[in-house]
Amino acid sequence: MLCGSNQYCDAASASCKTGICAPNQPACDGTRATLCTANGDGYVAGGTVCKASETCDTGVCKAKVCTPSESFCQGQDVKTCSANGLSSSVAKTCTNQTCVAAAGSADCKGVCAPGQQDCSSNGVRTCDASGQYGAPSKCANKTCVASGITANCVGNCEPAQTQCSGNSVQSCGTNGNWTAAAPCAGATPICTANACQAPLSCSGLAANCGTSNESCCTSPLVTGGSFKRDNDANYPATVSTFRLDKYEVTVGRFRKFVAAVVGGWTPPAGAGKHTHLNGGAGLKSSTAAGFETGWDPQWNVDELPTNKATWDGPSALGGNTDYQTWTSSSGSNENRPINCVSWFKAVAFCIWDGGFLPSEAEWNYAAAGGSAQRAYPWGPAAPGMNANLAVYGCYLNGTGTCSGVTNIAPVGFVPVGNGLFGQADLAGNVSEWVLDGLTNYTATCDDCVWDALDDTAPVRRGGAFTDPIDRLPSSSRFNYPAFWNGFENGLRCARIP
Repeated sequence: MLCGSNQYCDAASASCKTGICAPNQPACDGTRATLCTANGDGYVAGGTVCKASETCDTGVCKAKVCTPSESFCQGQDVKTCSANGLSSSVAKTCTNQTCVAAAGSADCKGVCAPGQQDCSSNGVRTCDASGQYGAPSKCANKTCVASGITANCVGNCEPAQTQCSGNSVQSCGTNGNWTAAAPCAGATPICTANACQAPLSCSGLAANCGTSNESCCTSPLVTGGSFKRDNDANYPATVSTFRLDKYEVTVGRFRKFVAAVVGGWTPPAGAGKHTHLNGGAGLKSSTAAGFETGWDPQWNVDELPTNKATWDGPSALGGNTDYQTWTSSSGSNENRPINCVSWFKAVAFCIWDGGFLPSEAEWNYAAAGGSAQRAYPWGPAAPGMNANLAVYGCYLNGTGTCSGVTNIAPVGFVPVGNGLFGQADLAGNVSEWVLDGLTNYTATCDDCVWDALDDTAPVRRGGAFTDPIDRLPSSSRFNYPAFWNGFENGLRCARIP
């Protein structure tokens, strides 16, 4: 009978018995590499004792590749070592976590994989060896955008950022680029401090102008184009798009301006230009510089008194107690147009309020409805001897005889007389100062102005509550000294589009 490979023949019993190893084959006696005895019942003495870093495998000392039965990290794999330390198997792979080993064991821990990136507080943060994100590195004037396991700062703005672009507001998109500009309009027609806001004169005031009780600072867009000044084919002009306030400046709005001046405000030198034109230089002008010059600080002393009593007196906003709308304190005239205003004060008000006085061409363009060439702001029909289309000729609350401030209407009182672009009272109520001095028109005008102080007598437009009908047409123009504070004098401001 032939014994099996792990058996030996026992002479005493003449039978096959199972041994502990294959006879005469390399074998392991614990950590000692040796040979199996000839009959397989034991190990041959001697051999080689394996080192601590080795293990005996089939009679050969082999270097361990891991600590037997312990778990460890290999990349993002959690691996378990075999009992002999010669091999390992993957227990699991860490996804969006980090494999962390400590004290002979390993596991998936944390919230991210090593080197993985994401966005936090508009900054790029990177995962560390413990599976946690480090502090973000801020994207300055850029936006953090994550894609897969990486993140980068891109574009040219930060999320939720806004900025003024002309008189429009741009917002930062998710791609880090500025979105298309949204024009400021309605009750908030001015872009300042990166947002659409109401002009200073309407801050805190009730929206109670016109028959619809809207913001007194509503400023409709006047879409630019070409037209004939004073409806005369000999004097073509081109006007760029701008905004022109719907209402004449009220007493209530002007009261806030007076408080600001008494508090120390004065216009900066050169302020009041059409900065949206000609790279900030403004309107083309008759001055030696070739462009409008803006505010001259020398005007401050005579025209912007620093005490309230002077404003209340006859030299500033008074002189005719029967018809002046200004009162030393708030009263029943707050929604009537301010009058008795000099040209200098009109310019200064519009600067303070975030705008500028319109040029004569701009005012004429709005009153004529641009290329519609309207004879009157509302159209071709002449007004009757009443106040149905315009407040003029002392027909308001009367029959052509003036009897005081009651002949001056609250702004926007006659909406059927509004112009094509939405402005009220372009004819009647109070006359309105413009930038230009009165001169013969040049043949052409491309965003032009005739400097008012070249002849010291700026133009007024639109006619007033006392004026006859011949002052109402959109073609009517007349001038007065810049310092004059007659009761017909009022204003409205223009603004960048």
